[in-house]
Amino acid sequence: MSHLTIKTKCVVCIEEFISKSSKGMYCSALCFKRNWRKLQKENTVIIPKVKPVIIKEDLLSKHYLSAKEAVVFFEISEATLRRLIRANNLKYVSLKNRFFFLKSDLERII
Repeated sequence: MSHLTIKTKCVVCIEEFISKSSKGMYCSALCFKRNWRKLQKENTVIIPKVKPVIIKEDLLSKHYLSAKEAVVFFEISEATLRRLIRANNLKYVSLKNRFFFLKSDLERII
């Protein structure tokens, strides 16, 4: 530790303070944390969520359809599909709160 008094300006709050060494950049631990958080936010890469577009031609070869795929394939609303499920007119398989339908059952009902 040196006995010199080095006056420097804080990088974050731009206040003048007496530094303990020639490399001091921050006046307090709070300013150091603020600058560290700011640098972390700048360096993070945000990956946008891109939802795949469901095309009817891609569904021709599938035997089982999810709810969204069934809506696209048969050109019905999701409310109509849910209504058929509630009325027990439609057989389905539920996996982790997702509905899957056999395409032949859907063709027969719709």
